[in-house]
Amino acid sequence: MYEDLKKRFNEEGFVVVRDLFEPSEIEFYREVVKEAIKERKQLDERNLEDKSEYEKSFVQCQNLWEDNLEIRKLTFDQRICKMASELIGTDSIRLWHDQALLKESGGRETDPHHDQPYWPIKETNTVTAWIPLCDIDASNGQLGFYPGSHKLKDQKFINIFSGKVDDKDFQETTNLDSKEIRYQTLKAGDVSFHHGLTFHRAKANVSNEDRVVHTAIFFADGSTRGDDKFHFSVDRPDIKVGEKIASDVTPIAYPIQELPDKPKNGISDEFIGYKMLGLLPRD
Repeated sequence: MYEDLKKRFNEEGFVVVRDLFEPSEIEFYREVVKEAIKERKQLDERNLEDKSEYEKSFVQCQNLWEDNLEIRKLTFDQRICKMASELIGTDSIRLWHDQALLKESGGRETDPHHDQPYWPIKETNTVTAWIPLCDIDASNGQLGFYPGSHKLKDQKFINIFSGKVDDKDFQETTNLDSKEIRYQTLKAGDVSFHHGLTFHRAKANVSNEDRVVHTAIFFADGSTRGDDKFHFSVDRPDIKVGEKIASDVTPIAYPIQELPDKPKNGISDEFIGYKMLGLLPRD
């Protein structure tokens, strides 16, 4: 099984593993993640229309594994972590961070982008596990990939924080045609994996229900910091450019015999705004 999935992953930059979780597990984790998001976002009283274009795409809560033991079990579930390790062809992986992505009813599309340029990791052996906690189709924020886009030699940074990404500009910048995108219909229990350099996007949520997804980003153990771009995963433990990325903020995810402990050091109150909006743990 692993060899076939790995071959497809290497060729296309993404793969879907069907029925990795039982329905009862997903039902449990859906309620856990929804409650964790509610707890994180309790001080954010804005309506959807009051948010930035980026925030209208999804509610984002990072590092939930630090707050919640049950979510820690999900993030470090060895079925997910072993699959991630196999797909990128390494014996050991670390967690970069996890996050919930809740696309609210009425939420706009997620603009086309790829993830790796946002992270100061020199090596490109990275993979995201995208875990739907509800069935996902064309009506509620369906995820789509540009097959083979992780192999592009000239990787362009697409900034989705600054507002809507124009499709024409995206095509001219990347030479990727949106007609080539392959959208994934997913059942709760399936898990989608994509390479850090694979371009992807998601449709708007035109359904009456919120779309609930949990994600975990992994990288090969032994990877190093490639530049001084700020990121909590390396700046919180004060990892310098050129040093190996290894700390309790990015613990070993596979193989493990027991769950990692919460990081010893919290996030500075210098970032109180992110904490108050629920993006980051408050302590």
